[in-house]
Amino acid sequence: MNGSAVISVVIPARNAAATIETALGSLLSDKPLIREILLIDDGSDDGTADIALQTARRLGLPMGVVSTRLGSAGAARNAGISRARGDFIFFLDADDAAIPGSLSALRSALAGSGAGLAIGASIRRTKGRPDKVKTPHGYGPDRRLNTSRYLRNELWPIAMGSALVANWATAGIRFPETIGLDEDTCYWASVLARTDAVTIDTPVLFYHHDEERMARRFITAPRKTFLAIARELNGLAAAGVGREALQWRKAWIAQRIARQLIKHGMFADAAGMMRAVKTHKELGRRWKALQYRARIGIGQLAKSRPSLPDPAAPRRTLIISVDPAYPPVSGADLRTFGNAAAAAEFGPVCLASVRPPAGPERPHGIRMACLTTGSDKRSRSLGWGRIKGEVRIPRLALARLEALVRAFRPDTIVVESIPLFKLLRPLRPLTGQLILDMQNVESDLAVQMLPGNDRLAISPDIRRLERKAAEIADRIWVCSRTDRERFKTIAANTVRVDVVPNGIPRAEALPRTLPASPGLSDGFPVILFVGHLGYGPNVDAAERLAGAILPRIRHALPRARLILAGRSPNAAARALPTRDGVTLVADPHDVGLLLSAAHLCIVPLRMGGGTRVKILEAMAYGVPVIATPLAAEGLDLTDGQDLLLSDTDEGLAELAIELCSDPDRMAGLRACAHDTVWSRFGPQAIRDAVRHGLGLDATGR
Repeated sequence: MNGSAVISVVIPARNAAATIETALGSLLSDKPLIREILLIDDGSDDGTADIALQTARRLGLPMGVVSTRLGSAGAARNAGISRARGDFIFFLDADDAAIPGSLSALRSALAGSGAGLAIGASIRRTKGRPDKVKTPHGYGPDRRLNTSRYLRNELWPIAMGSALVANWATAGIRFPETIGLDEDTCYWASVLARTDAVTIDTPVLFYHHDEERMARRFITAPRKTFLAIARELNGLAAAGVGREALQWRKAWIAQRIARQLIKHGMFADAAGMMRAVKTHKELGRRWKALQYRARIGIGQLAKSRPSLPDPAAPRRTLIISVDPAYPPVSGADLRTFGNAAAAAEFGPVCLASVRPPAGPERPHGIRMACLTTGSDKRSRSLGWGRIKGEVRIPRLALARLEALVRAFRPDTIVVESIPLFKLLRPLRPLTGQLILDMQNVESDLAVQMLPGNDRLAISPDIRRLERKAAEIADRIWVCSRTDRERFKTIAANTVRVDVVPNGIPRAEALPRTLPASPGLSDGFPVILFVGHLGYGPNVDAAERLAGAILPRIRHALPRARLILAGRSPNAAARALPTRDGVTLVADPHDVGLLLSAAHLCIVPLRMGGGTRVKILEAMAYGVPVIATPLAAEGLDLTDGQDLLLSDTDEGLAELAIELCSDPDRMAGLRACAHDTVWSRFGPQAIRDAVRHGLGLDATGR
């Protein structure tokens, strides 16, 4: 090992696929100093670790990945500290970038100084504002004074990635793991209390300051947040930190939280925070504290008067679904979680489900809640009766939901589809805006027939509920313009109907460039069908693919193969692999691997609705799609340009044969479909649709 390689770099990361390559690349100029890079991958589901490993191999960086589920940046950094073997530790957040030569500059500052901490300048980047250089100053030989002044903001805060700490100086010192605010302040205060610090004026870090994300942290459970930070600050007394500095810091944190609460109209919570500020004689008497209390009083008086919401202010959104939307499994889950992720761009979001989650997974930055427990099965149901297609809702679930609404105080509540109809009326007085997300126009599905004249599991009476829902809700969301026109025939003009299309599933984890075509060694063409294989319309489509469409294709292309992939296959679906060329992949862990190996996706739906995400996902992977008009209904795709359409099994087979016999046409279809899906169904398009659907812009109907 190179004797000069003395630094351990610790990078906590969660879903940082978009930025981790830049972060690692910023370390390249200091590679001779780096003994190891420890990427603490805290439950990422976007391929962060894979991208990081590929980047490290390409750059020749000595990186290892620690895959874990800790749930906080502090805990992830602590995991890195406990594994670090270098003489020095450098913390870098996955969305920031070290300035070339930064490690060398910090290491040189420490050399021969006897100090255990070197602090450099940093450049803060905030959206919509000029860069700000933050140069450390004011540090002296008195450790107690350094710590006190640091906690009182008389010294610039130390940004993660702007300091190098000696391993001995952090021995036994760890980041708080239960808070997401000020955890770095607690850590650096402990280090300053133990060791001398040296500073350099040279900028060593570019770091990104997300004001909206920071605001969400302040206004989500503010009292709980403040008390948790106060407990951690109290713990610094054991490190010799003076009581006065700790009291000042707690009052300042309360005032900082109050500022955001006032900004977001949460005056009662802000008043509680200002009571904590008032207990500190110095801060409580300052002009700013008096100003905040006056604004709270005025705000509370004005709260009773109706006013138009500020479209620019962060909006609190509660989304209620039947099943937990995370981790997303079904098309409905993908839509609901995608909408939640888009809404989180505009303010705090809470996902509540009637049914409990199957595992411990939780999304980053979005709160989750469950409205039922196992014992609720014996409790009374909400309402006097249910029609076919409605979901049973225990009365206790409504009580928990009402408590959640009082605590979370959403500006908007979104209810997932007609099966949760019985929640609409109780929720109406609890929120300023109530939205029903119609993933399907259920009454349209109710009249469709399965083979053998078996109706779908929906009552024709569902239309009556749709009309009533239109009278209760402020807005209806639908997936397509086609569904909007259908619903308008039901509800006339009694409610606003917005199109919020389904987005590309897990788009953040996918490359934006067109993937290369798969090879031919496993057969050609490899045909893929993805869908819930316990759902009647999907099983019908799979049976026709295996029994009618594939044999016609294999007659012309003998190496053709069919892969059926989906969760919960029923007995009919499990019997299909007995046919020549058919493979069943039950409950696939990663559909992306199957799409990467597919030459075609054929979707021969002739009944049912759904979110059509299987088509969008295939197009995003560059897989040509051949489908029935019903399967692509509402997506407004162009036949012959974005996909190929036929309403017969014979026609679908013929289209597949013709396309596979024309490589140039197949390449053109792949490219056009890929461009279309990313421009019309990519993350930005969904954010824009959700913003409009929440009423946060001034566009017309």
